[in-house]
Amino acid sequence: MKLSTAVLAAGAAVSLTTATVGAARLRQDSRHQTERNEAVVARSQLDWLAQMSTSPDLAKLWAPEGMDVQEYMHLLKANQLICVLSLRDRLGFVRDGHLPFFASMIMSSDVCRRYWAVSETSAPRKLTATSAPSGSRSP
Repeated sequence: MKLSTAVLAAGAAVSLTTATVGAARLRQDSRHQTERNEAVVARSQLDWLAQMSTSPDLAKLWAPEGMDVQEYMHLLKANQLICVLSLRDRLGFVRDGHLPFFASMIMSSDVCRRYWAVSETSAPRKLTATSAPSGSRSP
């Protein structure tokens, strides 16, 4: 084989390797960006739940009809706890095999079991321009 052919073949191999590594890096960056976006959205949700579960005036605006505001705040706190565990699991902070333990600890709480029972039996509340509380915005 001529020297020029060998140099061209080596150059092509290096170019192919660089392109493959570059494509893998782009895929990894895209996946990491998706994870960062998910974490930001989850943080926003957790902040909203924290505000709702600690402010009776705010919770009163969003509480379902006929439900005590304090009970609604307790249920939101349970929701927040479940969301934190879910986020930690999605981000890989819960080791393999530990999720059932954490889930059983959460469900050992009376308020978390009540939240789970209420969330299974009630239909999601759709927010429209006419159903949103006056002067408030949806999260």
